Amino acid sequence: MKQIKITILSVVGLLSLGSCSDFLERYPQDEMNDQSYFTREIDLKYYMNGMYNDHLIRKTNNERWNVLNSGDKANDDYITSGPDGSLMRHSSSGLAGETSKTWNEAYDYIRKANYFLENAYKVKEMTNIGKHYLGEGYYCRAAKYFDLLTVFGGVPYIDKVLNVDSKDLYKPRSTRKYIAERIIADLDSAIVNLQWKGEGEAKSGRINKETALVMKTRVGLYEGSWEYYHGRKGTKFSVAGSDGKTFLVKAAEAGEMLIAKHKGNLFKGSKGNEYFEYFNQKDYEKIPGAFFYKVFSRDLAVTHKWVGDFSAGNEFGFTKSAIDAYVMKDGKPIEVSTVKLDNETLNELCSKKDPRLGQTIWYPERGRIYDWFPLFEHAYKTSYPGLIQRQQREPSYTGYRTWKGACFDYAETNNGEVDELIIRYEEGLLNFAEAKAILGTITQSDLDQSINYIRARVEMEGMKLAEVNSWSINYSKQNGYDPAETNIVNEIRRERRIELIIEGLRAMDIKRWALYDDVFNGWKPVGAYAQEFLDYWNSPEKLTADKFEFPFNEVKLIVGNNMDVIGEYINPFYKNADFKANSGRGYYINPDRDYLNAIPNEEITLYKNKAGVILEQNPGWF
Repeated sequence: MKQIKITILSVVGLLSLGSCSDFLERYPQDEMNDQSYFTREIDLKYYMNGMYNDHLIRKTNNERWNVLNSGDKANDDYITSGPDGSLMRHSSSGLAGETSKTWNEAYDYIRKANYFLENAYKVKEMTNIGKHYLGEGYYCRAAKYFDLLTVFGGVPYIDKVLNVDSKDLYKPRSTRKYIAERIIADLDSAIVNLQWKGEGEAKSGRINKETALVMKTRVGLYEGSWEYYHGRKGTKFSVAGSDGKTFLVKAAEAGEMLIAKHKGNLFKGSKGNEYFEYFNQKDYEKIPGAFFYKVFSRDLAVTHKWVGDFSAGNEFGFTKSAIDAYVMKDGKPIEVSTVKLDNETLNELCSKKDPRLGQTIWYPERGRIYDWFPLFEHAYKTSYPGLIQRQQREPSYTGYRTWKGACFDYAETNNGEVDELIIRYEEGLLNFAEAKAILGTITQSDLDQSINYIRARVEMEGMKLAEVNSWSINYSKQNGYDPAETNIVNEIRRERRIELIIEGLRAMDIKRWALYDDVFNGWKPVGAYAQEFLDYWNSPEKLTADKFEFPFNEVKLIVGNNMDVIGEYINPFYKNADFKANSGRGYYINPDRDYLNAIPNEEITLYKNKAGVILEQNPGWF
């Protein structure tokens, strides 16, 4: 049993949810007295333990790194059993909701962070122990304001605990640029105070200096590229007078600090599983590059029940768009590679493309699913994922079933201890490289210390800057590329999509590149090469060889009956009229509205009625 070094204690009382101002006008409803409580460094630790909840870690105790709960379902990498509602805005009027759980819970959390930061300085003669927990407090406030920034843009900025008569109780929205600046400032304070992973108080599962540095690269890249691309495109979400380059520089600087500390020290699994084994570790304490993670432990009754379902059967699948993004095994896009695909079968794709593909999706050369998960009741005796319910209880509707994150230990089914990896070094390296590429300052040395560190893990050829920029490739906006950008920017985008797939960042990326409408409007996702699945599921001989146990006539695939194709590829949404091959409209978002969520109308009314303050609505909403 792994040893847990984080104390699960909370001194923060649970508050009922209400409007933003309701949260801000109340002191925390705990029994402690802030005059006597914040006197020892251990008090800071106990308070911060209470901040390690779902608002920071994003998951509940019985769900591990589960992509379906990551908040990133609205992307072009994978689909579930039906079209995502947030991408189906054909008939959306733009009427804002009255309330927002995201808004309310964020300000509740921020208020707790403000309370801590106001009182932490009462500890006299603070050592590196207390400073570390102070750093955690700054990180928590920054992380939650970043959540608000990505959802709403500029929001009211509150950095202190307010009374019912505080003049700042009803503040107008600050600009998104100002919010981003405050986030960076908090992260800088966190970086100064936090200890490196494994040192002092930066123990298992705790925020550390590396976590804050990666977050700084994320925030700097996000806001910098948002301002840069939305400004260049002239959207309603651009920031007047700012091109974002100041933030991009911040991202690059944070990346340089990470590289100076960790260089090429990345986790590398066993041969053939170098990438795969990164995502199913029971303890990340000594795993290089795993900076922030949620600890699961039976000793502490903090376990999950996710592994069995996710490993052996889940109702989502990767899209062909995602699979096409993978470079060939020589490290080059298919357009310029000397490696040729003979066909698009699963085995061929996984043998000819980037090794990370075969460690991310299931392919038949692995054998039967049952052979890997013999104790799971829904691990079917087949070499192929199912497309319909009778084939498998939880079919993969595109045919590209997930393998990344799978765990074979049956004991993990309802008492899982596999930790949840949340923030890792590789994202920081990718953020660094992209920021420098946009700025136009990237060098071969920069690539060697970022992208090529990552590629070396799977023994794949590195990027060569001059070579990449010499390629003649038509980059498509619908795949998230920018024809107006340099090749190196587009290839770093590709690398990012491959390395970080299903880790909750793709939708954020598409929006900051000002390509949300270009990617999704009219898009109909498709899956794997259909004939391969028809040949398997309609063959009694193949099913008999795999010892499939159900009547063969009940699992046959019939185009136009229980499956459909677009071109030669599986159409996962064929039952929906909007996704018919020749007549459907596909997805649609409003490019003048849907990049940001609506400010809740309840808040707008409250600010106006209570203080005469205008809380401006986001473009396109009313």
